[in-house]
Amino acid sequence: MSLRSPLHCLAGPLMAALAGGAVILLLQSMPDGPPALEYRRAALSTEPWRLLTGHLVHVNWTHALVNAGAWLVLAWLFAPQLDTRRQLSSLALGAAFVSLALAGWHPSIEWYRGASGALHALFFAGASAAAGASLRARSARSALAPLALLAAGWIKVALEQPGGSATPYAEWLAATTVPQAHLAGALAGTLLGLFFAARGPRPSGLSG
Repeated sequence: MSLRSPLHCLAGPLMAALAGGAVILLLQSMPDGPPALEYRRAALSTEPWRLLTGHLVHVNWTHALVNAGAWLVLAWLFAPQLDTRRQLSSLALGAAFVSLALAGWHPSIEWYRGASGALHALFFAGASAAAGASLRARSARSALAPLALLAAGWIKVALEQPGGSATPYAEWLAATTVPQAHLAGALAGTLLGLFFAARGPRPSGLSG
């Protein structure tokens, strides 16, 4: 896995990330946007769009800017593995899985905002796809970097998990965090990445 993406792979994923980041910042500038779109467990049966839209709204500007920037970095880093369609499907499926996991496994977490769970899905999808593709091609050397990213990512996710459904307070964010969303995103992303690796690269005519 190269950490420098070929230029022809970058355009689509970076444009998608720029557009997504713009949506995140636009929603943050709308006072009524976040409350109407956030994940709220009690409202899911009547307002199911919150399964996805909760990942586009954030608790404050710091939160929004960090996640918009992280989306750009991940789009650049994993462009060879995740074209536009795979990037967006990883985010959408990861977001839905995170919301369902919170609803099913942590019902006491009543509300949630932020893209970090979905971005964990994107990171692990890219790293797993890169590692799987390298191992499938029997290129152990090129698998070292994505495997190291996967290991570091899982160690980070495991170490940050609180007991039960606790939501730790983060001083830098001036808000509580939901590491359980990161774990759900990591699980969804890893499985998606292995699926992408098993399918092989998309034909160039279908890539974004």
